Amino acid sequence: MQVKHTLLDTTPDQVPHEFAQPVIDFANQIDVIKVAYVGRVELTEAFHRPEEQLAAAFVLDSEDVETVQLVADSFAKLLPAEVQAGGCNVLDGPGIAVWAKQAQQVFSR
Repeated sequence: MQVKHTLLDTTPDQVPHEFAQPVIDFANQIDVIKVAYVGRVELTEAFHRPEEQLAAAFVLDSEDVETVQLVADSFAKLLPAEVQAGGCNVLDGPGIAVWAKQAQQVFSR
């Protein structure tokens, strides 16, 4: 079933420390992560009411398949379920500008 993800404007007070800290710790462990964001996303599944949740997104130093796979696999192994629920969002091109504008940057290398 298709799910539409929409990034919402996210203020600092909408990102609890309990959510941001595991994202920060994760980014510190994975050398290929240059920047990490946390943002509110609206998930809309066909014929269901939209739901909001927090999601993490990452800018990597390389977008090759092996690097993205490393981050995705590590994300699934190392982060708690409540962080994983938003998915492992890897940003490139215009996605970086959108997350930089609408989400909260929690990590930078």
